[in-house]
Amino acid sequence: MESFCSFEGSGGTVVPVRRTVASTDNVAVGVTAMWATPQGCLLEVSVTARSDGLAGAEWERIRAGLTDSATSPRFAVRFADDTLAVEHGGGWPSYRHSDGAWRLEPSFSVTWAEATVSDDAVRTYAMLSLWPLPPEQPFEFLVEWFSAGVEPTGIMLDGAEIAALLRDTGS
Repeated sequence: MESFCSFEGSGGTVVPVRRTVASTDNVAVGVTAMWATPQGCLLEVSVTARSDGLAGAEWERIRAGLTDSATSPRFAVRFADDTLAVEHGGGWPSYRHSDGAWRLEPSFSVTWAEATVSDDAVRTYAMLSLWPLPPEQPFEFLVEWFSAGVEPTGIMLDGAEIAALLRDTGS
């Protein structure tokens, strides 16, 4: 990952990722950038859809998926130890483990940007705020969007590269 923007004094670095996670004939989902801080990271996800060759009802189902949370893309992060971070609905979730202790589990929140919509295309971005910072190991970013024909799929991202960038910027 090559750094293109460092925020002086912000405790983080924005890096381009520019990787496609999933695509079909009409939909593409990709991680475009990441902002890493010592506390966690933000992943910018781009979602693009176009109507080419789709029947009207199919196209409306895909468009609705970017405005209706019941059919929108779903994201997850799987760490090397198989821990799965999933979206939480507000507040930090805590879980009781088999040893009886309460612990915070990795999680994230999703904030959607306003979509750019035309009759035959939609483009929007989601910002995933992931907590805590991923370990210094490869981790998987996953997406599924069944209403748009996207089966669960993912890409590997490198937690060691993220940590190295933070060290290089003194964060």
